[in-house]
Amino acid sequence: MTRSEALHPVRNDVAGRGSRVRRVMSLAVLLSSFAWLSGCALWDSPTKTNQQNNTGHLVITGELPTAKVGVSCNAVFSVSGGNSPYTFAIASGALPPGLTMRATAGSITGIPTKEGTYSFTVQVTDPKGLTGTNPFEIVVSNPTSVSVKVSPGSSILSPYGIQQFSASVSNTSNVGVMWSATVGTVSSSGLYTAPKVTSTTTATVTATSNADSTKSSKATVTIYPASQAIPLSISSTSLPSATSGSSYSDTLLASGGTSPYHWSISSGALPSGLSLSSGGTITGTASQTGQYTLTVQATDSSSPQQAATKSMTLTVNQAVVTGPTVPKSFFGADFNGHQVWPPTDGQGQQATLGGIRLWDDNVKWGHINTANGVYDWSKLDDWLDRAQSANLDVLYTLGYTPDWATSGIQPGMCLQPSGLSCVPPVDVNADGTGTDAYFQAFVTALVQHAAGRISYYELWNEPDCDCFFNGTTAQLIRMSKDASAIIRSLDPQAKILSPSYHKYSMSTKFDDYVAQGGAAYFDIVNVHMRGKDNDNANPEEFLNVYNTVESELVKRNLTSLPLWDDEHGILDDNGLTDPDELAGYVARSAILRASVGIQRQYVYSWDSAPPFGLQGNASGTAWDEVAGWLIGHSLSACTLTGTVYTCQLDNGQIVWDTAQTCSRGTCSTSNYTYPTKYSSYRDMATGSRVTLTGNTVPIGYKPILLTNQ
Repeated sequence: MTRSEALHPVRNDVAGRGSRVRRVMSLAVLLSSFAWLSGCALWDSPTKTNQQNNTGHLVITGELPTAKVGVSCNAVFSVSGGNSPYTFAIASGALPPGLTMRATAGSITGIPTKEGTYSFTVQVTDPKGLTGTNPFEIVVSNPTSVSVKVSPGSSILSPYGIQQFSASVSNTSNVGVMWSATVGTVSSSGLYTAPKVTSTTTATVTATSNADSTKSSKATVTIYPASQAIPLSISSTSLPSATSGSSYSDTLLASGGTSPYHWSISSGALPSGLSLSSGGTITGTASQTGQYTLTVQATDSSSPQQAATKSMTLTVNQAVVTGPTVPKSFFGADFNGHQVWPPTDGQGQQATLGGIRLWDDNVKWGHINTANGVYDWSKLDDWLDRAQSANLDVLYTLGYTPDWATSGIQPGMCLQPSGLSCVPPVDVNADGTGTDAYFQAFVTALVQHAAGRISYYELWNEPDCDCFFNGTTAQLIRMSKDASAIIRSLDPQAKILSPSYHKYSMSTKFDDYVAQGGAAYFDIVNVHMRGKDNDNANPEEFLNVYNTVESELVKRNLTSLPLWDDEHGILDDNGLTDPDELAGYVARSAILRASVGIQRQYVYSWDSAPPFGLQGNASGTAWDEVAGWLIGHSLSACTLTGTVYTCQLDNGQIVWDTAQTCSRGTCSTSNYTYPTKYSSYRDMATGSRVTLTGNTVPIGYKPILLTNQ
């Protein structure tokens, strides 16, 4: 279920793609909290943590909890030191039967088949031969015993009345049951039929597990004779628990009297965010945790009217946020210049970045390759030196053919016609044939010059726009094939990104690129996930874009690959100019991308002209503050209730209200009833800690972090 990546930093950049796919929901319900693998995972309650017995240059850590026989297991190790990609192996000892070590993914996966305690030592090796070892232990237990539960737990019927019962069986794959009844009849599917009676009679309906005949559950049926009116009663015996931040739905059941029934709460109250309809359905999204006791009342339609009440308790549990943590490398940026280096935020602090993308930096193919066989590396070397000085990895984007390598005819739609061309080189024919010698020579020279300093290569920038690539898919496929072969041969540690398409071309041009074999030439799916035109002014439009991207990746069986977004951000024609809203936009964009499992995102661009860049302003401060919230923490999918988004962290909750706005230094707010477990919040402007008082907190366009730390 986790994707194999070997990126930098190697394991902290891994986000399970299977889990990312499960986060995709229909737009009608948006996104809801997701469940990760249970049974054996680094994010479950640990039974053993080992960080102090490392030997060697590399440090490998992980928490291995108790695993269960017959339950899918997935655990991932983390490595610090050395250089990615790493190779993992079992140096001594043995894994539990049924589990295997994935050498390149650094994960243990499988289904344990035998209980016991298993000790073993994991060894990790980097490309330079540096190693590290650490002992670990996995305890495998048998699942708990089989359990059966019959629903509803009771019912009231007249003679020949029917009641459908259901049985849920836990802790076994054999979920079948055998039904029986002391009075009346019950079918193999649990449909009970009451007999004719002359006095009030009680029947017991039993469901017995086929897997373990000693395990069963019972329900009670009260049968009234035809001459006697059946009193109204509430047959629901309990309320299923809810999870804070997740949608909830349960329908109350009544029997007897005369339907239809009308439901209400006669005392107590449901938790904030949930409501009871007159038809008896409890729905909503609870925002607070705890136990809530209330009395529900059902009234019928008879005359005189009957009423019945029952005291019930609803437990709202805190959402358990699990999964890989957000790494620093998630935070990347494009640059158009380097007036300030290293880049800083509005507080004068160095920007939190893990990598940079080189595109609009005067280092395109046509800038460097000034004539056939002639290369000017000076500007590229300047950028590589800056990146190294700030400990940033580098993504280089291929694009823009030098004029001398074309036919000399410059299409009018090319965005940079001076010395650069959007047409393919003249030695690549429309059908993909030809020598492709010019492009091969440049890629060869580039990789030979920068091997080890450039970690990632993007095969072409936005080929879905004629302004960047005015050629055929066959030409792009040929150039991708040649580039990937060269990169993989000369720098095997480097990873290759797909050409960057957009939402509007995923089902057409990207689909055509993959259909013609393009997927063989990249390791990472890369999409520019901006909203189109003015839709981009709404940061939540990303979710619509993401759903479209995921649908295409599912269609083309590419969900096992990492997914990046190496260019997103507000544009100067999107109509968003207020500094507070721009800061909120930056924060919400990053949070939402992290919440669905995007492994890397690059804002375009850090140093755009004011007010749209992040250099030295509130947007840069918001970026750094959100990085502080996310890095090293797990984040669940954000959920929407009304106009309010909540995103659950393992140590808090991020919340904002899309209905609020900012103008000239003033931002409107609404009152949000926060979960009582939190004692303070942090804003994006200063990161200062504000103590919570009362039951609500003001929220607005800019996210805040609720926490008790």
